[in-house]
Amino acid sequence: MKKWMISFCLILSGLTFLNAQEGLKGGGYIGLPSGNATDYFGLNYGASFYYHYPVFENLHLGAMAGLDHFAGKEIAGKNMRYKGLTFLPIGVSGQFNLSSRFFVTGDIGYAISLSKDYEGSFFFQPRGGWQDEYFQVFFFVKNITSELKTATDFKEFNSITSYGVGVSYKF
Repeated sequence: MKKWMISFCLILSGLTFLNAQEGLKGGGYIGLPSGNATDYFGLNYGASFYYHYPVFENLHLGAMAGLDHFAGKEIAGKNMRYKGLTFLPIGVSGQFNLSSRFFVTGDIGYAISLSKDYEGSFFFQPRGGWQDEYFQVFFFVKNITSELKTATDFKEFNSITSYGVGVSYKF
């Protein structure tokens, strides 16, 4: 019982600490793959969490983590679908405020594959958009390089580029 009470107090104090931070953001996005990936994937969606610490007046640096899914497309002429692809991206992030309303952000790191036939790999995601006191609305371009572990129907498939839009809430 003592361990449970100590654990509960630590979690509660951690949540209180997070609530007091200005740089915590969380949100979702939706996008479309491009290039060779369009043959296998039809939609990209996910959620990300960011923590940005102000270094200078307009420059914020921090970390990010999320869950990123690419939905598999139906195979033409067959009653089957390609398998989807799920990543857990973890990386560093930097945001530069162009003005009080407009910003650009760059994320770079490693995307851990949660799908069986893929390896995790390097990812890069520039974003830009509009913000106010509570929300950010952005567009993004994301590139994840992913090598196959086994032979499948994919031919010369080694990276996914996706374009999309999203929204984040500033806690």
